[in-house]
Amino acid sequence: MKTHETHLPTKQTPPQEDNRLSRPHENCRGPQGDQPPPPPRSQKALCLSKGSMTTGSFPKGKRLRSRREFQRVTKQGKRLVGRFLCLDCLPSGQPRLGISASSRYGSAPERNRFKRLVREAFRTSYASLPSIDLHIVPRQDAKKATLADISDDISRLLLAGG
Repeated sequence: MKTHETHLPTKQTPPQEDNRLSRPHENCRGPQGDQPPPPPRSQKALCLSKGSMTTGSFPKGKRLRSRREFQRVTKQGKRLVGRFLCLDCLPSGQPRLGISASSRYGSAPERNRFKRLVREAFRTSYASLPSIDLHIVPRQDAKKATLADISDDISRLLLAGG
């Protein structure tokens, strides 16, 4: 016996109605009654101020940015080698920092950790630094270094280097 469309009923069933009733507890994440709006937050809490080394920012004016600047400091500057890092320094108008951590040093989390430590050491000692451009490259021992180790290494190298 063959089933064809000719044997289908001609009357179609009407669409079903939505029998669902909404309830007050249905959206428990929505506002409940007359709650006051949240207190306004200050702009200082939302973002770091530009240009200030005390707020934890690292503004563009305080860092080496172009390949040419890195090359100039590396070629014309003086190389100082410490236990945790190599430091190229060249006199300039204000202290500026550049960090190069290649994949030879380690994985991305290891490189990022080193760069965070160096930036923080630079921030905390910024006021006492001479007006020089710094280009810092990690050594393998830097993977075990703490912030205090990095800070001590930078200050010792700069004092010894003149």
